[in-house]
Amino acid sequence: MKKMKYYSLIVWLLALVMMVSCEDASVPVQATAFIDQYFPESSVVLVEIENDEGTREYSVWLNDGTKIEFDMQGNWKRVGRKKTGVPSILIPDTIMQYVKTHYPNNVVTKFSKKEYGYKLELSDDMDLRFNKQFQFIGEID
Repeated sequence: MKKMKYYSLIVWLLALVMMVSCEDASVPVQATAFIDQYFPESSVVLVEIENDEGTREYSVWLNDGTKIEFDMQGNWKRVGRKKTGVPSILIPDTIMQYVKTHYPNNVVTKFSKKEYGYKLELSDDMDLRFNKQFQFIGEID
């Protein structure tokens, strides 16, 4: 009986891997290039595709716990990485310098593009907002 459960688990995991591989192939090329450039040490473990009123969005999870959301064209919208923080190379220098100066004991755990500019979430759950010119516009506890 234990062998049967073990074999069932293996078959289920193989099916999951095959589904992920198929989904990964449908992610826009620009999204794949983004992942390869900024997360070269990581691999895709899950892709979720959301169709909503003629638009398609992708949520991609990497093996290091990173979650990246992409729009229909493969442009990144949001990056979340709680354990080690969002790679600083993704964050404009002006914004990163502001964070280092005013919140030196924190890391950026989420980074999002918004209509007004950018939103960051820090490791202490503080949200910071910046305009499109990278100027600080406010914080939310």
